[in-house]
Amino acid sequence: MFTTFARDGVYRSHERAAHTLYAPSPPRKVRLPLDQTPHFATPHVLARLLNVPAMWRFIRSHSSDRSVWDPANDLELALYASVFGNNFLHYGYFPELPVDPETISLATVRQAMNDYASLLTERVQPPERALDIGCGMGGLLARLCDMGVRATGLTPNLAQAAHIRATWPSIPVVNSTLEAAPGAGLQPSFDVLINAESFQYIELHSGMATVRNLFAKDATNPRWLCIDYFRLNEGARNKSGHLLHAFEAALVQHGFEVRDQVDITENVLPSLAYGRMLARRLALPLVRFSVDKFFLRRPFLAYLFHDWTVRKVDAVKLDTLDPDVFRRDKRYLLFTLAPR
Repeated sequence: MFTTFARDGVYRSHERAAHTLYAPSPPRKVRLPLDQTPHFATPHVLARLLNVPAMWRFIRSHSSDRSVWDPANDLELALYASVFGNNFLHYGYFPELPVDPETISLATVRQAMNDYASLLTERVQPPERALDIGCGMGGLLARLCDMGVRATGLTPNLAQAAHIRATWPSIPVVNSTLEAAPGAGLQPSFDVLINAESFQYIELHSGMATVRNLFAKDATNPRWLCIDYFRLNEGARNKSGHLLHAFEAALVQHGFEVRDQVDITENVLPSLAYGRMLARRLALPLVRFSVDKFFLRRPFLAYLFHDWTVRKVDAVKLDTLDPDVFRRDKRYLLFTLAPR
């Protein structure tokens, strides 16, 4: 995209103009049109910048780890709903591996996310009682209920809980973390507990202890389905996911036996390959284009920030979306576990 842009002369002319503007000598006075005068020079913005306590309160209240927005307007839910058209927040499972990520479509990804859910639904039998821990937007809950399973959702996210209650009013959902769920009224009344790419966010020992205590006393075949990715060593580039050896040791310590273990690493890697392809071929070029277009008509801001911004964009690394890095450092596993 940018090679063609450069060949037609537009980008090169912009570079020449930028070089002239950025040159430290000879000095010249730059008179900015009114529509290009920096907005931060207005008295209103200056007053807000100088009001440090108010600015600090605003930043804290709007930081990414705080839920201050109306759940009905949650941006992430709107994004996932519009892009994927379903209610899943996990990798896709590809039974047949595509050779080239460019052959993958959004329809393929949606089907792969449904196939991922099928790995779990086929391991649950109606009318069993199931708890979906970290249930996200409720896609798996809906699948389970449709097949006659008595499913309950558990999520600490207010927006997700509100979405599930509005979309499926008949599905019970508890708004709590796993560790705090018993105190939130969740009773030990389940045959099957499910963690679909959610246990990585839960502390190993307190999480396993709570899982064990949520099985119903009358459950004839209690089991825990845990599907997630795990790090193979401390030196993994991406630190997300529990260490596999620590997870396995904790299972022994908390009295769980492994009934079945399926390695689906290769079947989920196309999700990463597709995401990396989109980032390289679409997202990053669009960001770079937007940066250049923004600064092209704002020479004062370009003088101050253009080079720094471009360096930041060009420095973006996509290692977390690299299938080879994931294959080297992690394993994506589906465990069927049972309390001894």
